[in-house]
Amino acid sequence: MKAFLECVSCIIRQTIEILQRVERSEKRRQDILSAVIKKLAKVDIHQMTPPEATKFAHDVIQKMTGIKDLYKKPKLQNNREALALYPYLKSLVAKAADPLLMAIRLAIAGNIIDLGALAEFDVKQTVKDVIKQKFAVSDYQRFKRELKRAKLLLYIGDNVGEIVFDKVLIEELIKQVGVVFAVKSEPVLNDVLMADARMVGLDKVVKVIKSGSDHAGTTMARGTKEFKRLFKKADMVIAKGQGNYETLDTEKKNIYFLLKVKCPCLAQANGFSQGDIILENLR
Repeated sequence: MKAFLECVSCIIRQTIEILQRVERSEKRRQDILSAVIKKLAKVDIHQMTPPEATKFAHDVIQKMTGIKDLYKKPKLQNNREALALYPYLKSLVAKAADPLLMAIRLAIAGNIIDLGALAEFDVKQTVKDVIKQKFAVSDYQRFKRELKRAKLLLYIGDNVGEIVFDKVLIEELIKQVGVVFAVKSEPVLNDVLMADARMVGLDKVVKVIKSGSDHAGTTMARGTKEFKRLFKKADMVIAKGQGNYETLDTEKKNIYFLLKVKCPCLAQANGFSQGDIILENLR
């Protein structure tokens, strides 16, 4: 999905939010924000995906602040809070009439933990809401049929905290199929890294690999050899979150997108409404 003009305002909002946390000097904040705006003015964002456009801003911030991981502290807190919910999430799956569907719903509920898209969120309330919410798009029956025949599923992660919810789903999936989980290779927003997978114990459940991506979402051209090989080999792919939807929507692959729609542009472009929950295969 190509970026919209409205993406610029979202990128600037993210920039201000980051600078309020990592830079004390108001003058420095203004200088960095000005540099970001100048950088965005020089590129044609309509020729790139929203995550690719956002990377221009983050590169400027990282260079001018000297901080590589701009979300380090809140990411640790998100993981801790989500881990505290793990027993509760497991109990919901255990009690469900359809444990796999419940685990999918919970994985989508976890997608609310996105510091780039939302300033505030109530995870536990979101879980309760998503359990009851009707899917705007659901390819669940197809997903179940294909899962029975599949040998390998590549699961492309999204955010920290959310990875605990992903773990709950993966623990259901591995009853039927082999799973490999992919994380970012470099710090990007609050996207999940190898250290996060280890923190929540996911590396004890399935193999975890680096995707090679250095921006939100996944661009195959930046993929590691291992990621590209497994992407090609996998019978099914789960891609979590908006960034992956925006960057993998044109791939000719059996991808199931799991997300909660937060962006009005993504919603408008695809016939969704903000707040919709999606389990969609575009192939």
